[in-house]
Amino acid sequence: MTGLARWVLFDIPIGTVLPEEFLFRGVVDTVATAVVGPRAALVVGSTAFGVWHWYDSGRSVPVVLFTGAAGALFVESKRRTGTILTPMALHWAANSIGAIASTWWRSTRGDRPPRG
Repeated sequence: MTGLARWVLFDIPIGTVLPEEFLFRGVVDTVATAVVGPRAALVVGSTAFGVWHWYDSGRSVPVVLFTGAAGALFVESKRRTGTILTPMALHWAANSIGAIASTWWRSTRGDRPPRG
């Protein structure tokens, strides 16, 4: 398996999507909704998801804002479909597109692709 295939088919879904979706959409959203209601829980969970990516992003404010907005989309997708599988699929797709795009970008510049 190539580095990109492993990244998209294993590392992203198992190492990123599964734990983050269970934590943020499974636990944080459920508990926050029970405590402060759905609107405030959306803000709390999305903010927490964005801040969670602070160090991963090299402390990039735009990345934190973008991941916070993505977190809101993921929450809404879970609420509207009633299943955590929907935000998992969206999260996997978003991260995979980023992995493929960054690998392609590096290859056009002659850089070594990440992850193997």
